Amino acid sequence: MNDNVEARLVQRAVAALNGGDIDAYLEAFALDCLRWVSGLDVPFTVPDIRENLSQLFAAFDRLQLHEDLLFGGDGHVCARWTLSGIHTGEYGGIAPTHREIAVETCEVYTFTGGKVTECHVYGETMSLFNQLSGSTHD
Repeated sequence: MNDNVEARLVQRAVAALNGGDIDAYLEAFALDCLRWVSGLDVPFTVPDIRENLSQLFAAFDRLQLHEDLLFGGDGHVCARWTLSGIHTGEYGGIAPTHREIAVETCEVYTFTGGKVTECHVYGETMSLFNQLSGSTHD
């Protein structure tokens, strides 16, 4: 069990997400939180995050965010995740492929007052679409 308060908050939020509860996941985020994704110029707002997660849950069966590594301190948490699932619905204009996905990312969360106030996501932004298309380039 992680002894860092913020790290435990991230773990609880992800446990809720893995249970399909997007609202409980987003309770960990401040309303004005911005999620910066490497390769994109404009950050995601909390409503954007909600919409993206809703689309993912609609398009992927057994969608899960697996914790590969998680640690934190001084108001920050770093997590390495693997998102997995089976593509059973339309996503990003791609018809169901029934392929399994495994998308690796690293996220750095900044906390203020017990809430995530900023998040930076690092990873190969095209990995999901490459896996859906059957491309060998993850």
